[in-house]
Amino acid sequence: MNIAVLDDHELIRVGIAGVLQSTPHTITLSVPTADQLFEALQAGTPCDILLLDILMPDTNGVDVAQRLRNDYPSIKIIVLSIDNREFTLIKLLKIGMDGFVSKSSPLSDIPLAIDSVADGVPFYGRDISILIRDITDAKLNNKNIASLTKRELEIIEACCAGKLGKEIADEFHISIRAVNSHKTNIFNKLGLSSSVEMVRFALQHGII
Repeated sequence: MNIAVLDDHELIRVGIAGVLQSTPHTITLSVPTADQLFEALQAGTPCDILLLDILMPDTNGVDVAQRLRNDYPSIKIIVLSIDNREFTLIKLLKIGMDGFVSKSSPLSDIPLAIDSVADGVPFYGRDISILIRDITDAKLNNKNIASLTKRELEIIEACCAGKLGKEIADEFHISIRAVNSHKTNIFNKLGLSSSVEMVRFALQHGII
């Protein structure tokens, strides 16, 4: 693969070149600014994968990624950065980055990421994978919470108050069977299996 590196720190660029020496990949471009990157691409410099820093003095790496997706969609993007804030990751995921290697990761992750992305498999280091999972889970939970009916929310609140099935049934003038049916629907929507998990989920996600 033809590899390009955009990072304003020379030490990082030199380090990447060193770690890729023993791989079949070739660094065809290593530059500190986005202007130099796009000038080289426009001039025809070959590039299959870009290792992209996010925090740079002359530009924002997210903007670079977006421009690449628009103008050079065949180039795969591996973000190499210390910026792992949630809103940054969400932007990059929407753009469609192919990988993310935290600068706190070992250098050996870089060739692993390149090999993985070259084979069409996204690569995220362990820390980034956990963050992406948490972001995905949060979105799913918000969607599932929004699907709860008013009565289901009332059942949750009653359970959190420590009320038992008969007490809940009497309060809402419904049968115990109906209470249990509502609980089953809540469990299915939220991916839970018990009233204890339901109460814990409600407290963690601010339902009550």
